[in-house]
Amino acid sequence: MSERSSKRTGLVLPNQKAKFWRTAAQCLAGTIAVALITFVCVRLRLNLATAVCLYLVVVILVSLQGNFLSSAIVSLLASGCFLYFLSPPTFSFWVSDLSELVVIVVFLTISALTTYFVSRVSKATEELREQASLLNLTHDSIFVRDMNNVITYWNHGAEELYGWTVGEAIGKTTHQLLGTAFPAPLDEINNELLRTGRWEGELRHTKADGTHVVVASRWSLQRDERQGPLAILELNGDITERKRAEDAIRRQANLLEQTHDAIIVWELPQKIIFWNRAAEQLYGFSKEEAIGRPNHELLQTEHPMPTPVFEGNLERDGEWAGELTHTARDGRKIVVESRHVMVPEADGRRLVLETNRDITERKQTQESLDQAQANLARVNRVMLVGEMTASIAHEVNQPIAAAVTNAGACLRWLAAQPPDMEKARLALDRIVRDGSRASEVIRRVRALVKKVPPRADLFDINDAVLEVIAMAQSELQKLPVDLRTRLSSDVPLVTADRVQLQQVILNLIVNAIDAMSGVGDGSRELVVGSGRSDPDDVFVEVRDSGPGLDPASLNRLFDSFYSTKPDGMGMGLSISRSIVEAHGGRLWAMPNEPHGAVFRFTLPVEGGGNL
Repeated sequence: MSERSSKRTGLVLPNQKAKFWRTAAQCLAGTIAVALITFVCVRLRLNLATAVCLYLVVVILVSLQGNFLSSAIVSLLASGCFLYFLSPPTFSFWVSDLSELVVIVVFLTISALTTYFVSRVSKATEELREQASLLNLTHDSIFVRDMNNVITYWNHGAEELYGWTVGEAIGKTTHQLLGTAFPAPLDEINNELLRTGRWEGELRHTKADGTHVVVASRWSLQRDERQGPLAILELNGDITERKRAEDAIRRQANLLEQTHDAIIVWELPQKIIFWNRAAEQLYGFSKEEAIGRPNHELLQTEHPMPTPVFEGNLERDGEWAGELTHTARDGRKIVVESRHVMVPEADGRRLVLETNRDITERKQTQESLDQAQANLARVNRVMLVGEMTASIAHEVNQPIAAAVTNAGACLRWLAAQPPDMEKARLALDRIVRDGSRASEVIRRVRALVKKVPPRADLFDINDAVLEVIAMAQSELQKLPVDLRTRLSSDVPLVTADRVQLQQVILNLIVNAIDAMSGVGDGSRELVVGSGRSDPDDVFVEVRDSGPGLDPASLNRLFDSFYSTKPDGMGMGLSISRSIVEAHGGRLWAMPNEPHGAVFRFTLPVEGGGNL
């Protein structure tokens, strides 16, 4: 025997035994009742009609409490007692009178019919009781009301939902008890119910404690045998929390629609599921056109890294922020400041909330400012070179004059008899050396003036300082200025744009010379030094013995268009600071002791800033 059969048999046998003993008990009770009635009828000498009526009462009671079998047994037992004890001749089952036989037949017929109908009613009642028990097991609110909206049934779920017990609800008018708020006029709802036999919608009810509840309601119309409306079965499910969540989501969506940022929600891999109004305005694609499309494909996203790498980093870190370039519907390139946040859902989906702010104009403005600053830097370099023209001419003139002198000497050695070839060769070597020296001076000037893009070279900062000092020699000699160098031999190589840093050094030296031009008979000392103030930094400083810095204007020295010189543009120090900061360094000023000013800038040993 299988386990399933065993279980079924194990369940059936106890039920059969219980049914058997219940029937036996009902038969015993009926037998005792029949015996008592027979005894009373015999002692009191009651007529046959009275005895039959009393026997019918017992049969009906047994039918109500038991089943058909117990009722039939009691009926037969009552018929036997009637024949044996009450019908003459007594103590015999013989029927002497035909009328008595008719009474027995009528009694048995009435007993059988009564037992049959009572059994059907009991069975129907039991089925209704079982159905009512099942309805009480559900968590939904279920109640029945007649066509006058009077409640006739109220299940346990309705008690829990609304707070009224069965006794409090039965007999009350539904809509008055619950204070129902309908989504449409009640007449329209009733007309639809009568026409189709059902209605569905959302209702708002008021509970016993005065609070409100929103329910998803389903009405079913029950009809009688003539198809006339009989009652209404109403099933209500509490959706209050769901409605609150939907309202919260709706409010959040409205807030997202109000923002000026483009907000996109897409599901990995890249399928758009939300597209707000700002995204429509920014990119030109409507919500209907965007939803369901791959995000990167629709906007032709230009990532700072390959798309698979970008998405992998987003999944790993959970968020990403940076700049992206998108293409609008009309083909325009749009630069956005973007933030991506990964939002995992309970159902396993991976959603990405993307917020994009248009910074195209800001980027263009920044690029224009950078270009203007670069142009101003070039103008500043040209002005500095203009100021240093005499020094440059002097530097170039020296190697040229030396070359001319050596060329004349070479001609004389060649014209001698015999020609002195060794001295002529030495003169030619000196000509080559002087020419190279002049060429190097011209190269430095051209590099300083020429508009070239920034570049990063590895070089010795001390060499760059010495080249600038060589260019400024004539200016130093005009005042004159006592120049000293304190260049540390422990300075490592730096990675930077050599020409730009030379511009900074030249600007600081020229400013120092200009500051000391107003000094009377006092000494004019200029000290250019280098060293390491930190293991990761290299510094270059220019110290002068001029009048010093005004504490009130110290914080404004590096502002654009601010100058302490009557004919100054106020751009030199501002551009110098920008150059140094672009290399990852810092430029500042401080008083010198006992008088004068110190301008120092630092550069990182490794890297070169954001060139």
